[in-house]
Amino acid sequence: MNLSDSKLKIIIAVITITIPAVVTLLAYLPPLELEPDTAAKFYILPKINAFINGTAFLVLLGAWVAIRSGKIQLHKMLTSTAVMLSILFLVSYITFHFTVASTHYCGSEEMKMLYFFILITHIILSALIVPLVMFTYARGYMMQVTKHKKLAHITWPLWLYVTATGVIVYLMISPCYPV
Repeated sequence: MNLSDSKLKIIIAVITITIPAVVTLLAYLPPLELEPDTAAKFYILPKINAFINGTAFLVLLGAWVAIRSGKIQLHKMLTSTAVMLSILFLVSYITFHFTVASTHYCGSEEMKMLYFFILITHIILSALIVPLVMFTYARGYMMQVTKHKKLAHITWPLWLYVTATGVIVYLMISPCYPV
């Protein structure tokens, strides 16, 4: 891939702005008006999303072990898998929130504070992780190893946190789903 830094920055900036804009827009758009039986079928998506996030978490751990063991090709494969899982998650997440109304937390007040702390940190970091992952992945793909390593020391733990908290948020909100 022969992509100049300026082109790479433009592509990543557009994607970084577009994703949160679309997700924010979904919060203000009314969900599709579906038959109740049809809408109920979409509630499988959060469970799938949690599975995708959990899998991405494990793949990221595997990528770390692979690079620490000097298995560069395995590291590349696992990192590419984590990127693909993240894209799949995003598509599924947008589909779910486009089709059903938002769910409000229904647990105790004490747990509600914990839930919102985890949710807010998850949301903020999930927006910040997009450009970090893209730059880190691009640097690795283009074999700019020094730049890749420098970014990966920041990206990897944040990405790991986002995938883990995605599962935790699901476990905390899923009892509140109407189906």
